[in-house]
Amino acid sequence: MKLSPRRLLVCWPMATLVLLGACGSEPEPAAAAPAAPAPKSTVAAAPKDETANFARAVGDGKPGAAVNIRYEFSGKPTLGVPTELDVAFIPSAGVDSMEAKLSGMDGITLAGNLSASFSSVEAGKAYRHTISVLPDRTGVFYITASVNTQIAGSALNRTFSIPFVVGQPAVQQKSAPAKDEQGESVKSMPAEESTQPKK
Repeated sequence: MKLSPRRLLVCWPMATLVLLGACGSEPEPAAAAPAAPAPKSTVAAAPKDETANFARAVGDGKPGAAVNIRYEFSGKPTLGVPTELDVAFIPSAGVDSMEAKLSGMDGITLAGNLSASFSSVEAGKAYRHTISVLPDRTGVFYITASVNTQIAGSALNRTFSIPFVVGQPAVQQKSAPAKDEQGESVKSMPAEESTQPKK
């Protein structure tokens, strides 16, 4: 069977496309192997400071404190209600061990172990201790924390105060000055003695 030149012109491009398509096709790639997990970072994340939001206790003003104290009440101290107090002792560099004693004042009752001891401490690490505070009346109070640190065989003692308020303490007001009959304020003057005879 002879194909006319016109049919060859039509069939030729189609045959060329089929052959090119067959040559250019490649077998389906095998399923991609699962990607290797990304290498884990070798830098450890800094541990979260759980005492970052704690208040700072007030030191005795002496320079070179070998320990810092932070604290937090579990709730607002309330008259007649025991409240938990979390105290964090944070040693400075060079501190080998710490001993702490907590004491209150009139108007509050402390419960729990009022002394704590920490040996082989690490600088900057928070060593926590918890006690219970029971206010007996309204007012401004403080808890005293006395901390004895051992540094290279020498003892160093520091005292801190943990202040807090219970209720709404009454503000002391000055009494109103005395007034005379015309409503003018009377100034009190110091008494003077005179040795002159009365006329």
